[in-house]
Amino acid sequence: MSTFCPIIKEQCKAEECMAWRDDKCLIFSYLETLVALPYRESDEEDDELEFSEQRKVPEHIKSATPEELATELVAFAKREFAHEERIWIPEVAEFFWEKKGIEKWDMPADIRLKLEKAESLAKQQIESEREAELKAQLEKEKAELTELVAQCVTWASEQGLSRLTNSDIDAFLLEIGREILPQTKKAIYATANVQLKSAKKK
Repeated sequence: MSTFCPIIKEQCKAEECMAWRDDKCLIFSYLETLVALPYRESDEEDDELEFSEQRKVPEHIKSATPEELATELVAFAKREFAHEERIWIPEVAEFFWEKKGIEKWDMPADIRLKLEKAESLAKQQIESEREAELKAQLEKEKAELTELVAQCVTWASEQGLSRLTNSDIDAFLLEIGREILPQTKKAIYATANVQLKSAKKK
């Protein structure tokens, strides 16, 4: 009984087929050879070894808590990016983990979770400190607002201005060598213009 050939989708033609030689089908002989190949455990072991090396976790990272890592991350950010106006923890963290000798996304799930928590805590600390600094700066400028407005009105009169624009405020601040928060700048703009308008009516 002839065998069905899946290649030509017909019954095997034996000697009529170009793949037939020495009373057997070369295609099926080749497939049988592949099936008979011995299983090599070494290949799987090599893959496991490579994967294990990629996931090797430094002892310091294993033992440290997210809070401890966050403290280190914040200190690193302030030291290495001291001149940055704002510190972006997700970007800084990449350099930090690299210096620790790890690639976050190659770590086991529990370690990745720890690193993510550390980054989140560090971000909260940086943002909290920034908010506190801005609040303190705003309070300081608020106490100086009356004097700054008076100086600005005098400056405007000297320039022959009866109304100030935002560009005028920038020019005034540049002349007196001051950098202030946007909130304070808006307050000077509004208050100084009110005083100039009142003076014009007199």
